[in-house]
Amino acid sequence: MKIIYTNISPITKAYTNINHFFYLKKQNPQKVYLCVWDSFVYESHLFGFDKQSAKEQKLQENVALIEKLLEYLKIDYKIIYLSEAWSRLFRNPNLSRLFQKILSSTTLEQIKEGFSIGYIPFGDIDLSRINYIIADYMIATYLPELFPELCNSQPTHYLTSERFKVFQENINHILKTNFTKYSPPNTIFVTNVPVIMHPEKKIIPSMEMSPETIKRIAQAHYKELPTQKEMHDFAELLLSVLDSLEFKGKKVKDINFDKINYYNEFIDFVSINLYNYFNKINEITAKIEIKNKKKSLYVSNYDEFYNYLKPLNNIKFGILKHCDGNNTSLDISKKTGLNLSTVSTYLTQMKQSKLVDNEKKPKRLIDSFVIDVGVMENAE
Repeated sequence: MKIIYTNISPITKAYTNINHFFYLKKQNPQKVYLCVWDSFVYESHLFGFDKQSAKEQKLQENVALIEKLLEYLKIDYKIIYLSEAWSRLFRNPNLSRLFQKILSSTTLEQIKEGFSIGYIPFGDIDLSRINYIIADYMIATYLPELFPELCNSQPTHYLTSERFKVFQENINHILKTNFTKYSPPNTIFVTNVPVIMHPEKKIIPSMEMSPETIKRIAQAHYKELPTQKEMHDFAELLLSVLDSLEFKGKKVKDINFDKINYYNEFIDFVSINLYNYFNKINEITAKIEIKNKKKSLYVSNYDEFYNYLKPLNNIKFGILKHCDGNNTSLDISKKTGLNLSTVSTYLTQMKQSKLVDNEKKPKRLIDSFVIDVGVMENAE
């Protein structure tokens, strides 16, 4: 069974992020675990919102697009968030020590090798991303241990950017020589994806952009005609979504890139077809409805136990059963036979504990609990 773990940083709805999932589909996975790098997204200067609530809403919108693509591609997936995975990783003393050992053995000389990787803007990687890259690979390796409520078998493959080549050998050596329970998964690299980025603003063409904005980014990125290989790679990326490409006002299946002799012709080719690519993605995702997935909570310390589990009783379980987003507190009162005041009081308590949301028709935020007794015992 091919189980793939991968990650995404949905700062924008960039074509590189969208292509990631079409590339993923080509690998024919039976199951996918997707780690959303929410921590990294919030840190990005491009994710420029003043209020945390606005950031959270925008991230949810970008993740919703990803989920719709996964549904469209008929990929069986589970989503985890880096902030939660990071917390679980470092609550484990053995894994925390392994992380520090890997980080302390990573040298600048090793990292310099990344500048020779084609299409990857390696110089724009900041130090926090290096931490996340290492942690993400460890999360993939130890996923059954960190998220027992989601999986009981280790991912067989790790799908990631070619930049990971810089770190892989060193991490694998340390993980394998520390006699841990799990071996690192096989790596699949996303290759041949030209990255068009504005050299000063560091922005990549995205779904929210007009044709003119996309064109300005392409002009800033390309100072001259790229190689025919890059043109071909870019066309292949677009054709994963589009039925045909547009060149000089005509739709064409196959383009002879020898015919693109002029810089302006190529810039028009990039901007028009990228805009068409985004329109097609919009058309696809507009028809997709995200299926509700069961939400589990991993209880690994006494604070979580006392917050979530200890206050629960038969009455609260009866109320929770009807918190499906379709019933008001009055509806729940009628269905359970409880006084409205009792339902309202218990709903308020469960909202404070984040078991249900704050809507008029409350919905469960957690459907099941998994208790890691071993970790809780070790905490004593």
